[in-house]
Amino acid sequence: MFRNILGQEKVKRILSVQIKKNKIAHAYIFIGQSSVERQLVAVELAKILNCTINGYSKTYIGACCSCISCKKIIKNIHPDLHFIDFTKQAELVAGNLENQKKIRIETIKYMQKEVAIRIHEGKWKVFIISSAEKMNALVANSLLKTLEEPPKNTVIVLSAKYKESIPQTLISRSQTLFFQPLRQSEILSWIMSNYTLDELKAREIAKLSDGSIENAKKLIGGDKKDLHSLWIKLTSQKLYISDVLEFSKNISKSEALEFIDAMTVKIGNDLKTCPTRNIQWLELLNFSKMLFLKNINTRIVLDNLFLGVLDLSRSI
Repeated sequence: MFRNILGQEKVKRILSVQIKKNKIAHAYIFIGQSSVERQLVAVELAKILNCTINGYSKTYIGACCSCISCKKIIKNIHPDLHFIDFTKQAELVAGNLENQKKIRIETIKYMQKEVAIRIHEGKWKVFIISSAEKMNALVANSLLKTLEEPPKNTVIVLSAKYKESIPQTLISRSQTLFFQPLRQSEILSWIMSNYTLDELKAREIAKLSDGSIENAKKLIGGDKKDLHSLWIKLTSQKLYISDVLEFSKNISKSEALEFIDAMTVKIGNDLKTCPTRNIQWLELLNFSKMLFLKNINTRIVLDNLFLGVLDLSRSI
């Protein structure tokens, strides 16, 4: 099962055994750096549970990917697979996607109504709540009863980057599965299979991707907030303080955490080149990440991080 999913052998093994024994949990929390990989596994789980050719409790083969149910899930038109994300929320509240920063209670109430409706045409209903860390305490509490007593053949998957960002009340009512960073060799193989890049460039991207396909895609795509480029400008003192403060205004918390994670990996790889300097930078990055996980204001943390990097660069 899950043969199309790169890496994540432990997660795949746990889910495969549960599916084979027909002991699927009513709620999961997928924790890991890459939202892409978490989403891929959640969708594959929905395909396996609803496949009409390869019975999920009879085989380890997994979804056939060719029956009507599998094709509908692949095309995102299956009525029993629900994505509870900011795109759906923008649709529900008739708002702009870029303005959706937190999961609203209206979105959870919509999901609860869908949970209560009988299965349309599949065997299982699957709800995937993306960015689950974006729920405040009130919204999380409204979800508790649904997690405790979902209807039969209903699975709810909460997807988040950090376990610490999920309320303990939700964790205690779900099974948590941890997604590990992919190996550089796996990322490199994926890049070479999906993009036309020379191997040297592909290896550099794989090295900087922090084990995440999501990060690799951003690096390949030349994202406008290119993390590597920003770090180079900061450490080479090519940004004025006013530029730094302006830049930090436009970075979300999730982007900031991606920046910190990516630069932590980069500095760790270069640690031997200048240990004193790199250790100071690592300490600054780790301290900033701790502040984020304590929900300190994103702008304040980034201002202090960026200015701290500039100060360290000038002192070396």
